[in-house]
Amino acid sequence: MPFVRKKVESFPWPVEISKPSEDKPGEFETSSFTIIFKRLAKSKLEKFGEMNEVKALEQVVTGWSDITDEAGEQIPFSTKTLKEFGDDIDFITAVMKSYQDFYQGAQAKN
Repeated sequence: MPFVRKKVESFPWPVEISKPSEDKPGEFETSSFTIIFKRLAKSKLEKFGEMNEVKALEQVVTGWSDITDEAGEQIPFSTKTLKEFGDDIDFITAVMKSYQDFYQGAQAKN
């Protein structure tokens, strides 16, 4: 397959998020969703680690699916909603880990 260089690359990536269980003390519940990441240029990726986490995610998250509210309604992606999720440490940790896993996995295969 030939290599196709694109100016902007976005890709779906799975995210697993663990939160303390509301029903089982001392246990965690894991759920998952899909996030759409924008691949950064090398120059921007080098600065990525210096940003605060919410600003960093604003640079790379372009969408998501399978995120719902308590009533089961889909929460559409928007920059405003992403900022609101910025106070959720479990969300931030899971998304940042998934982004790092993608790059580490891609480098390991090379």
